[in-house]
Amino acid sequence: MKKTLLISTIAAFGVLSGASAAHAQNDDENFEGVKFGVQAGWERRKIDDTLLPAPNSARLNDKTSGISYGGFAGYDAQFDEFVLGVEADFSPNGKTLSSTLAGGGSIELDSKWAASVSARAGIAIVPKLLAYGRVGYGVNRYTVRRFAAGNDTAVATDKETGKGMLYGGGLEYAINRNASFRVEYRHNDNKGSLASNQVLGGLTLRF
Repeated sequence: MKKTLLISTIAAFGVLSGASAAHAQNDDENFEGVKFGVQAGWERRKIDDTLLPAPNSARLNDKTSGISYGGFAGYDAQFDEFVLGVEADFSPNGKTLSSTLAGGGSIELDSKWAASVSARAGIAIVPKLLAYGRVGYGVNRYTVRRFAAGNDTAVATDKETGKGMLYGGGLEYAINRNASFRVEYRHNDNKGSLASNQVLGGLTLRF
C-alpha cells in the first residue's frame, strides 16, 4: 500500500507538472507551483475499540482534544479558475487516549506521529480566493499500553500503525503569487474506530 501511494503521488506530480508547463500562467492565477508550508489548529480524537492481544485485551473508549501542528509540501497546477494539486504532510505530535478498566488498572493509546498523502481540487471563486476539497490516505503511528492497578509500569505494550482514508475541504487566500494562507476542515479515519476531526490554519509559500 505504501509503495502504491508513493508511485501514485509521483505519477500525479509528473502529470500535473507536465500539464502546467504546457499552460501559460496569467495574472489571475495565484495557486500555481511547488509549495511548502506549516499548519496548526484544533483536533478532536476518539476511539471505542478492543485493543491488545489476549489475555491482555481491553476496551478503550475515550475522546480528547487539543492542539495539532505540522508541515506539508506539494504541487498545485492552475488552469484558469480550476486548481488541481497533490500534497504530503507530517505531524510530529499526537493525543493520548485512555480508559480506566472495570477490574482495576487502565489502558492507553499514545499517538507518536501522523502523515498523509492527498489530492485536492478547487475553484478560484475570485482570483485570490480558492475553495477546494481534499481526499487522501493517512497513517498514524501509536503505542498501546495496559497498566495494572497502582502500577506505572505497563504489563502489556503494542506498537501499531493505523491506516485509513481522509477527506475535507477549505478556503485558501493568496496574499500574492508566492504566499497564501488557508483554513481547512479534515476528517481522518484510522484503524478500527480510531478517528479524528481537525480544523487547521496554514501558511503556504510557493516557488
